Amino acid sequence: MTANRSTSGEQGMTAPAQHRQNGFTYIGVLMAIAFMGIGLLAISEVWTTTAERQKMAQLDWVGEQYVQAIQSYYYANTGSLHIYPSKLEDLLEDKRHLSIKRHIRTLYANPFTNGDSWQTLPAPGGGIQGIEYQRRDSDYPVTKQFVFVPAVSGSR
Repeated sequence: MTANRSTSGEQGMTAPAQHRQNGFTYIGVLMAIAFMGIGLLAISEVWTTTAERQKMAQLDWVGEQYVQAIQSYYYANTGSLHIYPSKLEDLLEDKRHLSIKRHIRTLYANPFTNGDSWQTLPAPGGGIQGIEYQRRDSDYPVTKQFVFVPAVSGSR
């Protein structure tokens, strides 16, 4: 039988030293994975906040489009009697005149639900005066209303 010998004549020195180094590598890998997890958590929070802000900006833009469309519909009547649309689809095709007038290009989707889950706000004399969005599923409930209020004394 041959014994494992080093150049200095001592036996078995290479195996225990190599075993200790493997433990340090394992701890180093675990620490790297932990730091990567913490970094990914911070990045995901920033991404979520940015996405939320973009949706709120889109919600504001869409709400203003509906307000402008309701205002256009309200003032499109040539007589002194101004009426509100009875439903949102009336903004797409206003058939009160000989030629069809479009006050809005499309019925925009709600950016938070990707559907037409708008609540309509009734006008005092009937019809729709605006839209409302309510969100209750988050930590902070959000209610936004987009309402057309006509100018007083008949001026635009």
